[in-house]
Amino acid sequence: MKTWTLKCCLFLVIITLGCAADKQEDTYQTWEHYRATKTAAQYSGLKTINKDNVHLLQPAWTFHTGDKRERTPMECNPIILDKTMYVTSPQLDLIALDAASGKELWRFDPEVFGLSGGVNRGVTAFTEGGKTRIFMPVGHWLFALDAENGELVEEFGEDGKLDLRQDLGKDPESLSISLNTPGIIYKDLLIIGSATGEGYDASPGHIRAYSAKTGAFQWIFHTIPQEGEYGHDTWRWVEDENYGGTNNWGGMSLDEDRGWVYVATGSPTYDFYGGNRLGENLFANSILALDAGTGERQWHYQAVTHDVWDYDLPCAPTLVDFPLDGETVQALVQPSKMGELILLDRITGEPLMDVKERAVPPSYVPGEVAHPTQKFDQGITIVPQGLDSTYLTNISEAAAEYAKAEFKKYRNEGFYTPPSLEGTLTFPATRGGMLWGGLSYDPVNQMIYVNANEIPMILQLRSLSENQGEGSFSGLSAGQRIYLSNCANCHGADRQGLGEAYPALTGLPDRHDRESAGILITGGNGVMPAFRGFDPQELEALLDYLLDQESGGSSQEERTDVPLDRYVLQGFRIFTDEEGFPASRPPWGTLNAIDLKTLSIKWKVPLGEYPELKERGIAPTGTQNFGGCVATAGGLVFIGGSADEMFRAFDAETGEVLWEYQLPAGGYAVPSVYEVEGRQYVVIAAGGANRLGTPAGDAYVTFALPEE
Repeated sequence: MKTWTLKCCLFLVIITLGCAADKQEDTYQTWEHYRATKTAAQYSGLKTINKDNVHLLQPAWTFHTGDKRERTPMECNPIILDKTMYVTSPQLDLIALDAASGKELWRFDPEVFGLSGGVNRGVTAFTEGGKTRIFMPVGHWLFALDAENGELVEEFGEDGKLDLRQDLGKDPESLSISLNTPGIIYKDLLIIGSATGEGYDASPGHIRAYSAKTGAFQWIFHTIPQEGEYGHDTWRWVEDENYGGTNNWGGMSLDEDRGWVYVATGSPTYDFYGGNRLGENLFANSILALDAGTGERQWHYQAVTHDVWDYDLPCAPTLVDFPLDGETVQALVQPSKMGELILLDRITGEPLMDVKERAVPPSYVPGEVAHPTQKFDQGITIVPQGLDSTYLTNISEAAAEYAKAEFKKYRNEGFYTPPSLEGTLTFPATRGGMLWGGLSYDPVNQMIYVNANEIPMILQLRSLSENQGEGSFSGLSAGQRIYLSNCANCHGADRQGLGEAYPALTGLPDRHDRESAGILITGGNGVMPAFRGFDPQELEALLDYLLDQESGGSSQEERTDVPLDRYVLQGFRIFTDEEGFPASRPPWGTLNAIDLKTLSIKWKVPLGEYPELKERGIAPTGTQNFGGCVATAGGLVFIGGSADEMFRAFDAETGEVLWEYQLPAGGYAVPSVYEVEGRQYVVIAAGGANRLGTPAGDAYVTFALPEE
């Protein structure tokens, strides 16, 4: 099949509405899957709630899970099967609710197995023979539960649960792995990705399939190719080095008729330094088409080569069909952290745009060899790529002067300037562009809606051998080596943390004893994953370091199985003005409408606002945002996501805010739209407590029009 270029795509014809539109809407009436459909459409054909009456929308019911905890988010996109809604709580209870009233029907508490807490974005349902089971991940376990009563399905796996550390080709006890985003069902197969961690000791992120009936292992696709496999020669292997990440943590989509599953992967680890993994690093930062029945690769497309920016492809690609020259183009649209919607032919993997390969700046960090070129113009650009002096903040004269002075301190040679020892400005950065909330695709009007961040960040590396002047990395204490290789990304090399989301670990002995600190490390907390891969000696050494109980460093002779030097990021640092607002020009968070008929942005509006700036008379700036949006046949786009904790309905045609509601906590999740007995509802998890640092919540708030 030929590849269509941008010029050709501009001749897209307008879709004829009427009967065809009605047929399309009729196929989007339920919300039985994560993000609504297996194609990741994130769209509802329901239209009882529409532009004319949305101003009347009011809470129909609110359900509190009762187990909120500081810094523990709730990002679940509920699924609704018939009249029952399935949600997860901050402590990862699975709860069945009456979808019309919010009444709790049953609850599964994984605390019985010593498990609780973490990030969960949804669950997967499998039905056969009139019986439905729900797959619920908690920690490194995947539970199968009877949808009717919440009891374990004992014939699945090991008495109803599956150990996700198995079948990865490594000692399971050495791995720390979980599943934040639900897998997908193809026939009687459950296909899953994983969350692996981002440190030097991260687990590998291979794709696996299991029998949805028995839990028996079926196939694996190695995202880090093994010897003899395609792509193995794109890595420069170092003996005894650990290779991890390259994982699908944001979900996948499925072309059920063709039998192909589409997988988007993240970066290899370590995220910001690749001196130990030189090369192109397939299949990191790639879109993969796999035979869903066998795992065999059909094609791949690598969006970023040898990633050192943490430019994961953060969510499932959305499968779209649009007409061109009297034919239907079967395509996919992949949101990216790079601020682009990547467009590919989903049968061949070929780009639908005129992608350009351009030279990019080199790295000057010892041992690093940045790839000399990267791809540009891969799709529709939503967020400007690269920060120059003309794009600095203008919210006040003082902010502008401060940003201008700070701007000069950092390396900044374009969008793909590698992380550096002096600090590199990157824009957009690891916080987006676009994130795990994905996009919403209206198949009737051929429109895409997606929220994005326009937040600059500072990527500054630090040599581990320079920490506290202690010489080489192998000369550090065992506990400090483990901390720097696994924890410094978020909490900083000096344990100073970063805001509310990544708390400082200095003074930890004042807050935790040895037992509670150990439980925190191995069990996780909020956005912090569980690190269960440490052996007892490693855990004890890490606790010694964190609780300031070390007896001193170890010598080179005592530890020779680590590189002489490594580099880590000095925390996730946003480039801000003196007050802490982003130092780029607003808007900092946006909602965007993209017309597939013209491959252009139809409208772009700020998403959210800061009350303190509003009081100064500054126009809405948008805020950093998490979660996603849902378009409906009623001409609306629903989204929470913003730091002001509002839930809004936008006019899908113009971007005008038609309705908004103050949630009890931030709605950092994808809403669900459904109908029970003719009444339409919209529900969103109000869990707060994610990387925006807003207060925690535990509510599912469901809206409907007043009953007549």
